[in-house]
Amino acid sequence: MAVRQVAGESGTGGGVLGQDRVCRGPQGGLALATLGAFLVLESREHAQARGARPRGRISEVYSDRNLRKPGDIEVSLRRQLEVIAPQVDRDHAAIISGASGLEPATSAELTVLKEFGLPVRNAGTYIGHGVDAQFAANIGIASAVLEHGKLFAPAGSGDTGESPPALSQIVVTSVGNWRGEGLAVITRAE
Repeated sequence: MAVRQVAGESGTGGGVLGQDRVCRGPQGGLALATLGAFLVLESREHAQARGARPRGRISEVYSDRNLRKPGDIEVSLRRQLEVIAPQVDRDHAAIISGASGLEPATSAELTVLKEFGLPVRNAGTYIGHGVDAQFAANIGIASAVLEHGKLFAPAGSGDTGESPPALSQIVVTSVGNWRGEGLAVITRAE
């Protein structure tokens, strides 16, 4: 039911993956994706005991929910970013945005992220938007990016800045299509 409602409201998705298809147009748009994400959350010791190599570490997770009155999204995200700011190494950090392309949420998120001043990438440009699975998928992508040591190329869609040298942290955002704002700080597994 939720997917039908979102699909009916968005209707402007489509195009080719890897093109600037998120955060475009006066009304925005959502390029739906069939997407699932499976993350194994375990201690380093447990992973190593079973022969697995940790790919990333979730060091902070925050969430909030509001009624989506004008300005609510910005207040919520700013509050969460203020909490994590002391733990973020700005010279070695970036953001992977979960922006869907739906307005006004996407513009509100991108405005706050621009103020925070880190390079931003929107994974939805490459994989589409998987609604409920997007946040978990972006945490997995952040872990892979940290392992690689460099952000993927910008593709429009609100992407800003260059990949910092020695990338060691990624802030992953999630601004819901209806309600709910959250973020996680992912650090490189050492």
